[in-house]
Amino acid sequence: MFDGTRRLGEALNTVGRFCSEDFAIIQRLVNFVTLNASPDNTALSTVLSNVATRELGLDFDAITGWGRDSVKVNGTATNRLLVIFPSSVDLLCICHTLNNTGDRVGFPEKREFMTSWLTLVQNNNAAKQLWKSLASQAIVGFSNIRWWSRQEVENEICLNFGLLPSFLAQLESDGVGDATTKKMASVYAKDPLRLEVSFAAGYDGTLQLLRTTYELEGDRLEILLVYRRVEALRAFGRSLQEDEGNRGLLPNVDAVIRRASQPALGLKVRKEFAGHGTFTRTISKIDVEDPDEPVYHIVYEDGDRETMVDAELCPLLEVYGGEMRKYAVQELVGAFIYLENRLTGNCDRSYDCSQGYELCRVIQLFDPSYVASHPSIDSSSVQQLSVITPLARGNYGKLLRELEGELPTYKVAVIGFQCDHSDVSAFTSAVLAWWAQNAKELPKWSSAARICFSFSPNSCACERVFSLLKEMFGEDQDNCLADYLQAALMLRYNKRLQTCNMFIQ
Repeated sequence: MFDGTRRLGEALNTVGRFCSEDFAIIQRLVNFVTLNASPDNTALSTVLSNVATRELGLDFDAITGWGRDSVKVNGTATNRLLVIFPSSVDLLCICHTLNNTGDRVGFPEKREFMTSWLTLVQNNNAAKQLWKSLASQAIVGFSNIRWWSRQEVENEICLNFGLLPSFLAQLESDGVGDATTKKMASVYAKDPLRLEVSFAAGYDGTLQLLRTTYELEGDRLEILLVYRRVEALRAFGRSLQEDEGNRGLLPNVDAVIRRASQPALGLKVRKEFAGHGTFTRTISKIDVEDPDEPVYHIVYEDGDRETMVDAELCPLLEVYGGEMRKYAVQELVGAFIYLENRLTGNCDRSYDCSQGYELCRVIQLFDPSYVASHPSIDSSSVQQLSVITPLARGNYGKLLRELEGELPTYKVAVIGFQCDHSDVSAFTSAVLAWWAQNAKELPKWSSAARICFSFSPNSCACERVFSLLKEMFGEDQDNCLADYLQAALMLRYNKRLQTCNMFIQ
C-alpha cells in the first residue's frame, strides 16, 4: 500500500502487509520519504519499485498487490507497476470510493447552509457553547481530511433540527457571526421544510455508506467482507430508484414530510395489518369539531368512516410519490449511480473498481463459513479465482488445478463452521484460527489463503502514517533531518516504541 501527501510537505509512505505461516496478519511501514516535488507517475512507480526490489530485496513475483486511493497519478503509476511485478493486482481503496460516493449526494440548499455553518459554528467558541447549551452536547468535531466528517456534523444537525430557529435567533441577538449568521438564517427562512428534508435525506441515504466505510477501514480480513457489504449498498441504491422499492428506505424523510402534512381531501391513508396485508384509502371528507384540538372524522372513498386525532393520523398519511419525497430521492440517486459506475468500470480507467470488485467476489472462497453455506461450490468456482493474478500464476500456473484437487477435502473440513460477519474483528479472529488449525490438511488452499490475506481493500494504513506524522512532529521539528523523520516514524508505527516522547523534545 502506498500514499502521498501535500498537506504536511511532499512525502510518500509505503506499508507492507503479509500473512505469516501461522496465519497472523502483519503490517509494517517499510518506507517513508520526503520529496522535493510531487512525483509524476513515472517517478512514483520508480520509487515504489526500488523500495520493493532494492530496499526489501523482494523478487518480482513476491509482490501480490498494490493498494492505493483513486488519485489519478497513483492509478497510472500502478499500471506501470503491474507490468514490472506481473503477479500483482491493483487494489483501489474501497473506503475512498465510498467516501467519494457520499460527496455526490445533492441538496444544494444543504450545501449552502453547511458552508456557512462550517465557517462559523465549527470555529467560533461562542457559537459552539450556544449549541452545546441548546443540544445538551458539544457539536461533533469537523476535519477537512477525515472522510464523512462533514456528514457526521450534518447528522447531528438533522437530529436536532428543531433547535435551529432558536440557535440562529440567539446568534443574531448576540452579534455572533454577523454576515455568516445572516446567511444561514436566510437559507433556513427560504424553505425550512425543504432544508429539513435535505438533512433527513442525507442522514437516511448515507448512514449505511458511512457505517460500511468505517467497518472496512481496518487492518483485518476486510477483503473477505467487501463484496457482501457493498452488495447491500448496491441493493439500497437500486431500491431507491424504484417507486415502490424505496418505500421505507428513508424513514426520517417520511417522518418530516408527514409531520408537515395537514390532513386534506385527496390524501391517502395507508395502514398495515400484520398477516392481513395493507389497507390504502383516499380521504374524501373531513369534519373537525374543534380546530384547537382537532379530532378528524374521516370518510374514505369507499364509504368507510374513522375517527382519529393528529397523533394517530399523521403517521398513516401516504407520502410516497409526493413532490418533496421525489426531490429527496432524486438528490440521493446520483451518488449511487456514481458508485455503480465505479464498480462496473463505466468510468475513467484510474477510477475503475470493476476488477478489484470481482476479486472481492471470488475471494470469498477463502472464508470457510461462505464455503460451508454454499454446497454448490465446485471446480468452476475455483477457476474463477484466475482473476487473482498471483493465484493464476502460482506454482508456474498449476496452483488453480491443485486447489481443485483439494476442494473436496476443503468442503468436508468447513462443515459446521460459522462465524459472525457483522463483527469484523471477531470474524477475522475466527477465520485466521480456522486456517491455522487446518493448514496441514489443506496445504495448497492454505498457501493460497496466505496470498489472499495479504490483500487489503483499503489504503487507510498509509493515511494513519500521515496522522502519526502530524502528531509526532509539530512546528518545532520543521527542520529535522529526513533520516531522523523516517526512523522515528517507522519505529513508532511498527510498535517498537509505545511513545514518541524520546523523539520530541
